[in-house]
This record gives sequence, structure tokens and C-alpha cells, in this order.
Amino acid sequence: MSGWQPPEPDPIVALTDDERLQSAITARSAARERRDRAAEVATWIGSLRDLAERSAAVVVRVAGDRVHRGALVAVGIDHLAVRLESGAVVLVAEDTVRSVRPEVGSGISVALGDRERAQDRTLVEALQLLYEDARTLTLVLRDVADPLPGRLVALGEDVVSVRPAEARSDVVFVPIAAIAEAVIPA
Repeated sequence: MSGWQPPEPDPIVALTDDERLQSAITARSAARERRDRAAEVATWIGSLRDLAERSAAVVVRVAGDRVHRGALVAVGIDHLAVRLESGAVVLVAEDTVRSVRPEVGSGISVALGDRERAQDRTLVEALQLLYEDARTLTLVLRDVADPLPGRLVALGEDVVSVRPAEARSDVVFVPIAAIAEAVIPA
């Protein structure tokens, strides 16, 4: 048996260890209070903007049991933009959105954004850009089962003219208020 004895605890080291522990507890408590406060003042638009700024992977459920999985990339005045894994972008009328769920593992546990305003673009303005680029798209209309693929050929104040992809008609007039989604292929 040797004569070795463990050293006596150093009171200065114990004191600094206690201070570090207390500091860590205080920091965690303050962070939790900030998160709780942010959750209390969260708004729908602010929370969506926070997700869009992160290009967060989300699941967007819309009326009619449609679901879109992808990155939330923009929040307009009256619509959301979701980039799907295929590269297509879906513009979803905000009033058709039923829920937005961050993907599992995103680390996002509660709604936190508190900003009031969205980006300064409406769905009509987004459609105007598509019209100018002569892009093909697919319109999903409210309460209509069949989507309308085609190309925008005119954009009025409250109506779009679409040349359908199939040759059943030269043009279809669609009231802008009837548009639930516009899917822009990659």
C-alpha cells in the first residue's frame, strides 16, 4: 500500500466551478424565457417569413387535401412559394393553406416570428412575371378536381387567359379569385 493521498479540494477551483455552473443555468434560463416570449407574440406571417428566410423544409397542407413538400422560399402578401424537390415552384394562395409543418428534424419546435408584413408581391404580380416570361404552368382552381396546364396568354385586372396544353380549347378564362395554386415547372 502506498502512502499516496488524493489532494484536498481547492476551494478556489470549487468556487469557479460553481460560478460556471450558475452562469450556464442562468444563460439557459434566459434563452428559454426569450423563446417563450417569442412564441407568445408569434404571428402567422412572421412565423412563415422566419421559415422562408431559412428556406426551411416544410409540408404545406392546402384545402382539398393537397400536400406540398419542399422548401418554403417566399411569403407574398397573399400567397406562399414552395420549391419542391423536383425544382418546380408552387405558388399557393394563402387563404387555401390549412397548415405548415416544418419537416421532422428541422429543430423548429414552435412558431416564433412576430413580423406583420410579408414581401411586397401579390399572387397577381407573380403571375404577371410568369406571363412576361411566357412560362408554362399548371393552375389548380378552387373546388375543381382537374388542374389546368397551359400558358398564360393574357392577364387582366381580375382574370387570366390560359391556352390549355391540350387542344380542347384555344383559351380558357379564369377568374384570379378562383386560383388556389400555380405550379411552375423546373
